[in-house]
Amino acid sequence: MKIFSFKDLAADDAVLAAICEALLRGGLVCFPVGGNYRLLADGLSEKAVERLLVSKRRTTRSPSLLLVGDPRLLSRVAAEICPVRERLVRKFWPGPLTILFPPHPELPLNLRRSLTGRSGQVGVRQPEHPEVQRLLRRFGRPLLCSSANPESRRGASSPAQVRKNFFGKVEIFVDAGDLSAAPVSTVVDVKDGRVEVTRPGAVSAERLAEAAGAG
Repeated sequence: MKIFSFKDLAADDAVLAAICEALLRGGLVCFPVGGNYRLLADGLSEKAVERLLVSKRRTTRSPSLLLVGDPRLLSRVAAEICPVRERLVRKFWPGPLTILFPPHPELPLNLRRSLTGRSGQVGVRQPEHPEVQRLLRRFGRPLLCSSANPESRRGASSPAQVRKNFFGKVEIFVDAGDLSAAPVSTVVDVKDGRVEVTRPGAVSAERLAEAAGAG
């Protein structure tokens, strides 16, 4: 496991290049996103997605989260971008809103199954964090993102615990020290033109309803 400090990332473009190279090889990267460390993998690579899920011993059937640096990448992962979802994207991205989408039918079947679980959908978000955006722009592809802790366990805010849990599984660890808790993103679905909040978070239901109804 190579370890870089978060300060190195901001000061040295070679660090960002090394992270992107590792991701393109199908490797895993641990990166600070909001109030937790997250495991990142190439979201369009079956091998990388499977490697991330196995490393977490993930058994949940909930949808996975893909991070995108540009809303135009939605066309690569989402099958249906209805007018309500489009309005939510314009209003709240980049920001703490995760939107559920049916997966694009041209994605490989095994990849779709890994990303969607039993829900049949995948969560997508354009994050607001500057260094995460910088990484996404440089990488140019969606990134699978999952908290850096084994399924149903804590420890994703502690560098020492993350290194212990994922030693030998992660190629690069970006160390920003102990992280402080941050509000979670709101997760929404859209059914019959109406927004349904599936996990409350930083964006209120009132703001969502207002944005969804604006034509």
